[in-house]
Amino acid sequence: MEEQSQQQYQDQELDKKERRELRRQEEEQQLASSQRHKKTKKIFVWIGVVVILAWGGWGVYRWAKNSEANKPGEAVTIQPAEHIQPGEPIPGLYLSNPPVSGWHYGQTAEWGIYDKELVDQNVIHNLEHGGIWISYKPDAPPELIAKLKEVAGRYSRKIILAPRAANDSIIAVAAWGRLDKFDYFDEARIVKFIKAHKDKGPEFVP
Repeated sequence: MEEQSQQQYQDQELDKKERRELRRQEEEQQLASSQRHKKTKKIFVWIGVVVILAWGGWGVYRWAKNSEANKPGEAVTIQPAEHIQPGEPIPGLYLSNPPVSGWHYGQTAEWGIYDKELVDQNVIHNLEHGGIWISYKPDAPPELIAKLKEVAGRYSRKIILAPRAANDSIIAVAAWGRLDKFDYFDEARIVKFIKAHKDKGPEFVP
């Protein structure tokens, strides 16, 4: 009888140990599963962050590209904004006709409407100050010139209108680093260019 009781006690103790071992194994499995879940969740979070950043970067790139494409005129590479003395040889070739950046004189031209040609190197300095330079071929029809004067006359400052024989188009509208050329009068096109680029030069002069 005593031996039977002892055997039952030993069996109960074994059952307790087995249950404890089973609980320990279950706890370890739950912990491992929880850690795997956290790790997987963290990976997905990082993937989400990378996707969002990539999508945002692409959106910014497209916005910048579209914004540049929607600006009036054509972008021209900016050349050195170095001062030279009147009569001094130009150190290099300008990248556009008329030039919209590059070597220029230290003196600007007065804002306004002219019936005579101006020196490019003076007006380039005006562009650097955020001005708009509207030029036209001297043999343009008188009615076209009159319309250009009417548009330019709406602005008291930051606009220069003058003939320029070296133009390769009847009308050229220039700002610092930007140029639009065409062979017919288009008031909306000129006004849009002025609104987009006036006072946008690298040296802001009120």
